[in-house]
Amino acid sequence: MATSLVGRFSYLQQIWDLRYFWSALVRLDLDNRYRNSFFGIGWSLLRPMAMTAVFCVVFGKLFNLSLAEYAPHLIVGMTVWQFFTESLVVGCNTFTAGAAYIRQQQIPLAIFPLRTALGTGFHSLIALGMAISVTGFFKGIDPVAMLSLIPAIMILFLLSWCLAIVSGFAFTHFPDTSHLLEIGLQVLFYATPILYSATSFAGSRGHVTFVLEWNPLTSIIALVRVPIVDGTLPSMQQYGMSLAFLGVVATIALVLLRKLERNLVFWV
Repeated sequence: MATSLVGRFSYLQQIWDLRYFWSALVRLDLDNRYRNSFFGIGWSLLRPMAMTAVFCVVFGKLFNLSLAEYAPHLIVGMTVWQFFTESLVVGCNTFTAGAAYIRQQQIPLAIFPLRTALGTGFHSLIALGMAISVTGFFKGIDPVAMLSLIPAIMILFLLSWCLAIVSGFAFTHFPDTSHLLEIGLQVLFYATPILYSATSFAGSRGHVTFVLEWNPLTSIIALVRVPIVDGTLPSMQQYGMSLAFLGVVATIALVLLRKLERNLVFWV
């Protein structure tokens, strides 16, 4: 047990020692993404804003909700969802994109999913800032409740890192992973309270309520949405469900790193 813990700390120390390397990779990704772009960093805001506008027009009328009530709820949910999906989809190519470095030198492979998590996290923080601004315009912001965003963002970042590890390993061994993810994420989008509220089905029984209660993304989105939109602290149940999901994904990521890290060079 002690040897295992020492090994993990040593692994993290190696990642930290290479911080200038992976931070340079993140800057390179950002430069390439916005190079020769008219809107530049504004693209990080355009997608959630455009989707929010479309869904507000369609579903706002369908649910008979005012813009001031529905827009903050929707844009925060879209921001978290975008971070979640990009971590998985972009994470599929996290090892293949770093294949040149992996073939040249033995370095901790967790660096490359970290690169993905930091890049997607940068875009999502910009979108989150816009979501907070929209909410502040319509409803106001509770500064005390906003402090709970600190642990929420930490949980989301660690989850993003672990998801990128899992999808990266899956893609290198099974290239159709990206296509399956696209289908699965489309289904999961409607099974997650993004367009609607989890309380919309309160008091009812059936498959919909069961899915919402046991969908970990319901709690993960609530960690960000509740303090911003409702001005209250997330519940212990929401923290517990989110941490449990993070624990499961992190365990899978660690097992994959331990079992497949040395052989990945033959797959990229």
